[in-house]
Amino acid sequence: MASSLRDIPGANRRTSARRRRGGLARSGPPILFDPRANLYDGARTGRGPRRQRPLHGGRRRIETVDLLLGMGVVLIVGFLAWQLWSSTRVRVTVTGIEDHGAVTFERSQSLDVLIKVKPTGRLRGATLVLDGADLANIAKARHDGFHWKTDKPMTAGPHRLELTVPRPILPAAHFTWDFLVDAVPPRINVSRTLLDPVAMDAPVTIHGTVDTDSTLTANGDEVELGDDGSFTVHFDHAPAGPINLVATDHAGQTTLKEIFVPIKRPMTRGVHMSAISWRQKDLRQAVLDLADRKLINTVELDIKDESGEVGWPSTNPLAKKIGAIKRYYDLRDAVKQLKARHLRVIGRVVAFRDPILATAAWAEGHKDWVLQDSKGNPLGDYGGFTNFMSPDVRKYNIDLALEAVDLGVDEILWDYVRRPEDRLGVQQVIPGLGPNDLVTEKVAAFLAEAHRQVRAAGALQGASVFGIASIRPDTIGQSIPMIAKTVDYIAPMVYPSLWVANEYHVSDPPRMPYQIVTRSLQDFQLKTKGTGVPMVPWLQDFSLGTTYGPDQVRAQVDAAMGLGIKSFLLWSPRVKYHADRLDPITTR
Repeated sequence: MASSLRDIPGANRRTSARRRRGGLARSGPPILFDPRANLYDGARTGRGPRRQRPLHGGRRRIETVDLLLGMGVVLIVGFLAWQLWSSTRVRVTVTGIEDHGAVTFERSQSLDVLIKVKPTGRLRGATLVLDGADLANIAKARHDGFHWKTDKPMTAGPHRLELTVPRPILPAAHFTWDFLVDAVPPRINVSRTLLDPVAMDAPVTIHGTVDTDSTLTANGDEVELGDDGSFTVHFDHAPAGPINLVATDHAGQTTLKEIFVPIKRPMTRGVHMSAISWRQKDLRQAVLDLADRKLINTVELDIKDESGEVGWPSTNPLAKKIGAIKRYYDLRDAVKQLKARHLRVIGRVVAFRDPILATAAWAEGHKDWVLQDSKGNPLGDYGGFTNFMSPDVRKYNIDLALEAVDLGVDEILWDYVRRPEDRLGVQQVIPGLGPNDLVTEKVAAFLAEAHRQVRAAGALQGASVFGIASIRPDTIGQSIPMIAKTVDYIAPMVYPSLWVANEYHVSDPPRMPYQIVTRSLQDFQLKTKGTGVPMVPWLQDFSLGTTYGPDQVRAQVDAAMGLGIKSFLLWSPRVKYHADRLDPITTR
């Protein structure tokens, strides 16, 4: 049977094509479409090229319009939001307190807090609350905010100050300041504040802890802390004066802990020699004989004496200019001779009793170098007293001391580091001393300044002090506790003949040398307790008010040794010593 048309492959498609075109289909290959040319194959269709409709351009125009409309909506919404934010915004500034800050207990009684609010129209209905309690009756309302002042200490611990400001439409604005009232200073823990004596050039290391909310400095240098507040402070060599550890907490409270490092020094048993006595062969040989007999191991030589004379050929330009240099002896040669006998050499520098410098300075117009009376004239005490407040005077004395150290002197022993005693009807005027300054502090400050330089030069420093200074420091401006922090040893002048009757409950001090020396040195030990500074007392070997000889010298030595003080210096203005009852030195 013959097949129908629908059974022939492709018949239905051609028929449908003719129907869509409204005519019969032509036979031949199918119509081709070239996507690169956007046209039909005219050679095969017999028709010309046909252009497509530009659909994409219209879509781009629609998208652009939509984008512009969207941006406009965003701008309008943003503008409205900004207007709303501006109309409800509250700006607050505060002085007198910090958020998450801390104040000391003392400062909490005088807080002065000013809170300003902008715009000021928001203040209607605003409240200020401290730890939940309304401050309406305490804080003073202002046209631009609140003013809150305290008139008594606040309780220790955390506090919160809260400001609430109403706003239209939006909820009220809240501002808070959390702060701490700290009543406990920071704690510094070290095993000991008094270390064992060390050699002058020995290293020193300190371990300890400090509160973790604190910072720490050692002699002004910041110390690195561990997470637990632990620290280690190391010095390559023992510093001059105490090591000052200062802890500062978040509230600004500070704690000072002083660590004292005593310096090892040989036991001292010595005698004083003036510059001119060294030149006298008999006096010099008598002292050297004491050394040969092992009765002394130290000689103290004058570098600058109480007359202001520099008894050896110093190169100091100011000493040369004012005529202070006297060539009584050669310091370098004297040091060489003494050290050949294994003697220790102490250089005595009389600091501020200096008639030569006082006279020359006044004549040159340097009136601030000189202590004066109420009429503006040089103070006549001791022939002229220079001013410890003057940097030039201090430098002159320190330079002489350093020159002596450079020539081999082992120690510098300062004398007359003070002001003159008060005299009835005479007012002392000290140029440069402020109304709130203490003479005792300024004298100690000079010794601290000198100590750093003398120690750096490789020598130790001592200070000769009046015996009376222990109980009446303001009499001459010598505070023993202050001075103890600025020297390596103290040399109290406890001469029995200089004490008045019944001092330290001793009825007749000149005739009771053991009793007065014992009690005065006990007081010096009490005033220097905890510093480790040793005593090298000056003992009397001269007659004043009563005769002194070997027995009286021995009584004073026994008094010192009874207190554990093994060192001493003998003073005789004539440089003649009664050493017959002294024990020979068996160790150095």
